[in-house]
Amino acid sequence: MKKRNLIISVLLLLSASLCGWFVTKYYLSIQNEKLPRNGTSKPEPIIDIQPDGRHSIVVKIFYPSENAIHLKEKNIYTNFLPVNIAEEVIKEYLKELNAPLNNTKLLGVYRDVNNIIYIDFSDEFRRNFLGDARFEHNLLESLLKTILINVPAVEDVKLLIEGKEIESIGGHFYCLLTLKTSIHFSNN
Repeated sequence: MKKRNLIISVLLLLSASLCGWFVTKYYLSIQNEKLPRNGTSKPEPIIDIQPDGRHSIVVKIFYPSENAIHLKEKNIYTNFLPVNIAEEVIKEYLKELNAPLNNTKLLGVYRDVNNIIYIDFSDEFRRNFLGDARFEHNLLESLLKTILINVPAVEDVKLLIEGKEIESIGGHFYCLLTLKTSIHFSNN
């Protein structure tokens, strides 16, 4: 019995020593890395913060072409509210569209209780659409992916034009539904 208690005591002591070493080696070294090397005690900022309180984040912008969806990473400034992130991401998305679609204005971004983001575009988004069914699909899917990947807790996207629901952007996809549903039905 004494031998067993001795072995357990040694194992516990060894475990405590390893835990202490781990905390010292990893946790405290990470804390020290956050402190500046110039001798001051004020830590350097980890992220870029603007005077108005917005933070710099890297987002993935998907944008359409005739045959594919392309990806660009961009740095944007926003606060961490999902609607504000969505608004900044959509502004970058619109910049990536080819003329004349890139003349579209973002009129508003709203989120409902079911975590669906409503994007209200100016009528240029519908009027300036030039393309076939494949391009319309790529346009809608790239917009959906851009929002779902970058905006936390969003379940789906719904399009509005001038504050109203519309039947279709280019005549190929039914937009009275959410984008996930519209794209899903088109793939079946």
